[in-house]
Amino acid sequence: MRKADLRTAGKYQSGCVGVLIRSEPRIMTRIQGFRAMSKQSDVKTIHEFLADNPNIDVSKQWERCWGIHGKIADRIIKYFDAELHPISEGADYYTSPDGQMEGAFFGYTGNDMDWFVRSWIGNRQASIIDMNINVTLGQQTQVPNLMIIFGTVPNLLFYADYVPRVDIKVSEDYVNKYYEGDVNKDYLEFRANSDFIWSASHGPVIRGMQSPICSSYITELTDEHIDQCEAYLGRFVDRWFRWLDEAEKLPNEQRDAQQQYDFTYREYTNRSDPMNVLVDRVFGSEQAKFMLDRRGGIVQMEADRGKWLK
Repeated sequence: MRKADLRTAGKYQSGCVGVLIRSEPRIMTRIQGFRAMSKQSDVKTIHEFLADNPNIDVSKQWERCWGIHGKIADRIIKYFDAELHPISEGADYYTSPDGQMEGAFFGYTGNDMDWFVRSWIGNRQASIIDMNINVTLGQQTQVPNLMIIFGTVPNLLFYADYVPRVDIKVSEDYVNKYYEGDVNKDYLEFRANSDFIWSASHGPVIRGMQSPICSSYITELTDEHIDQCEAYLGRFVDRWFRWLDEAEKLPNEQRDAQQQYDFTYREYTNRSDPMNVLVDRVFGSEQAKFMLDRRGGIVQMEADRGKWLK
């Protein structure tokens, strides 16, 4: 990819991270050559961050965060005996037609794991990365799905959630089981870290899918902050695997209804992401639709829909 192309790519944003930043009166210091985050506005967007710092090389930070993701992905693949889906062929590295965006996509299926995506998209020499782990489980249990995102704008974006598989507004037992106790304690302790500023998606659909312990933050891009995210994820992921080991099986007669819920959620959130329009701008409408369908695992849903009725 040409250097000149990379330098202009900061104007683009892709993937599923789109944030507004809440008011914050403090001033953050300049560290490692990155522009400090000054007083935050309620309407500060990713586009405005990129406009402030469009040409920061974040290759080293990409390598670090991709490595953290890789360790988690290896555990997921081993646990579920997951196999790379054929739709991933040729997507281990790709670029946009104009050469200004790059990325990789890996989609897996496994034992009672409907769809696992590990992907990244962005421009490592022009400030922007969007890096995702998204695990949507099968219907043998109701363990929450796992979502972990790193991003740069070039400030660090960090997102981690146990995505609920039921309507938690009317599911007290589910909330008590998965979002109380040490889960809530860890969430509140991390939330108290004043280096991390809460961020909110532009889209109400995305906000609506978040659990009570969802972490969605922006902070300055430093090794120390990545260390803190990695430490939090260590406990976060260990707990999720423990839930899988201890999970009660969902009765067979409830699994079709659970699949309908799961698939509706996946289709709804995938198509409602407010940042999808930017993928369309960069890759063109036809390729963008293919990429979004691939991310959402449409091919897996089409193959497995109704299997619990057979």
